Amino acid sequence: MKNSKLYIGGVGTGSTLKALVEETVKKFPFQADYSAGGYDSSDHTSFTAKQVPVLFFFSGLHSDYHKPSDTWEKIDGPVTAQVLDLVYEVAERLDTGKERPQFVRVADPRPVGSASASGAGGYGPSFGSIPDFGQQDNGVRFADVREGSPAAKAGLKAGDVLVEFDGKPIKNLYDFTYALRSKAVGDQVEVKFLRDGKPLQVRVTLEQRR
Repeated sequence: MKNSKLYIGGVGTGSTLKALVEETVKKFPFQADYSAGGYDSSDHTSFTAKQVPVLFFFSGLHSDYHKPSDTWEKIDGPVTAQVLDLVYEVAERLDTGKERPQFVRVADPRPVGSASASGAGGYGPSFGSIPDFGQQDNGVRFADVREGSPAAKAGLKAGDVLVEFDGKPIKNLYDFTYALRSKAVGDQVEVKFLRDGKPLQVRVTLEQRR
């Protein structure tokens, strides 16, 4: 952790989460950086797609992140213990509280920069769909569509199955990834999809990732 900064995501996905977390963080020596949305490249994304409130605690990126050089001796034990104490207290307060947080859909202004949430890796234009990683014989089924995203503006919804993108057949997530990466911000693409087995078509205007 750098400069005691702790990133806490998902605080907008539950009706009571932001106030509860902010109050609890005051007891700890952290500089909290909050984000409302629940879609990022980690396990909590699957819960958000099922309309379950989430919280994601993260100490930030560093030069060894996701590399073999990220070895055990670089763990800051005392700080790790403090983060776990914070997570424990938040969980305990959620468990014993009178009011359970109700799910809230967040119109996150930051298009997701990960394959898990956009089907496009960390570069290229934004589309805004959340793929369902369950078995799909032909096409890409959407577990959800981000509020305010190009896909949402075009009327795409959770449960839709993408089968064609800009004239290219889409049989799996990899087809979608490569097709989207070949386009540019501002491009308008014809998208064919199935909704409850019925074929439909819309035009989507791709936007800039931020």
